[in-house]
Amino acid sequence: MGLVCPYSFSRPGGVQNHVLGLASWLRSQGHVVHILGPGHPGRRTLESLGLPPECFTSTGMTVPVPANGSVARLGFGLGAATRVRAWLESQYFDVIHLHEPLTPSSSLLALWNADRPLVATFHSCFEDSAFADSVVLRAARRLAPSSVARIDEAVAVSQAAAGAARRYWQVDPAIIGNGVETGRLAACWAPPGRWRAGDHPRICFLGRFGEPRKGFALFTEVVRRVRRAHPDLEAVVVGPGDPPADLEADLRIRFLGPLPDAERDAVLGRTDVYLAPNTGGESFGIVLVEAMAAGATVVASDLTGFREVVTDSRGVIGWLAPVGDVTALARGVNQALAGLGSDLQARGLRRARQFDWDTVGPLLVERYRAAMEDRSNL
Repeated sequence: MGLVCPYSFSRPGGVQNHVLGLASWLRSQGHVVHILGPGHPGRRTLESLGLPPECFTSTGMTVPVPANGSVARLGFGLGAATRVRAWLESQYFDVIHLHEPLTPSSSLLALWNADRPLVATFHSCFEDSAFADSVVLRAARRLAPSSVARIDEAVAVSQAAAGAARRYWQVDPAIIGNGVETGRLAACWAPPGRWRAGDHPRICFLGRFGEPRKGFALFTEVVRRVRRAHPDLEAVVVGPGDPPADLEADLRIRFLGPLPDAERDAVLGRTDVYLAPNTGGESFGIVLVEAMAAGATVVASDLTGFREVVTDSRGVIGWLAPVGDVTALARGVNQALAGLGSDLQARGLRRARQFDWDTVGPLLVERYRAAMEDRSNL
């Protein structure tokens, strides 16, 4: 099986992590897996996932491209195209799984050049209206009809992503969420006690806090307000980047930097409230699944992708607040710390397990088999 990602593996992100996690699960099931994409995740990362270094092929360097409220690091051009064709010729793939297939990078190059059964996963929801009407997206849409026709089976990670795929690419995908290794996260649960971190409550923010759409400015204001009721609140931030120079010292926010998975999981396992004040551009919310699997209570912005993840048959598992509403976010954190919704941990873990790789992986393998059957019937 060949897995292709358009975004640089040198900068961790949701799609890259999904591809690596999928490759790890497929290999654990006895499949032979090869990964293609820009940048490189590093030998240590591959080995930690049980992936041999030789299973990864890089298409080379990337250029940063503003996209959907973030920055996508893409690899295109003659050099990348040559490496993609060499990779396709190096193995006789039964199926190739393209992530974000119409993004102008490795995935689109593989889509144009592959002669094997193709499965494509759409991750984005394009909530940024300016990007939705950008030159890049308009150009991709002009190429879409002939490119989409090459796809045998289409998948989207959420209803939000599926809606974007239908709207922009005229594709009607099956919905299969992102995968998470929930057992590893559940093993990090803190021992029972008043607070999971010890003698004080902990609130956590995880991600690229330098990106405005992640809502870090809202996080700092929520911390300020919650400290009125909980002066000993510990506020922790995990993610790449230097602490903002203008951050007020009295907020007492600890920046732990980008942590290895095991250390990050341990932080989530001792977090009382995971706060996701994101302002848009989120089609799924994999970090919310990780937080629930680790036993943290979720307070988040009411984005379509987030609501889909944190809702079970009884309703929302935690608290959702209107986007940008600091008062509502702080109220949700205070209610969580007051012990309201005492069954949220158990409900959150049950919901998270619906996205475990042992659930998601077999559904994707079914798509692989369907794609192979589609080609064999031509």
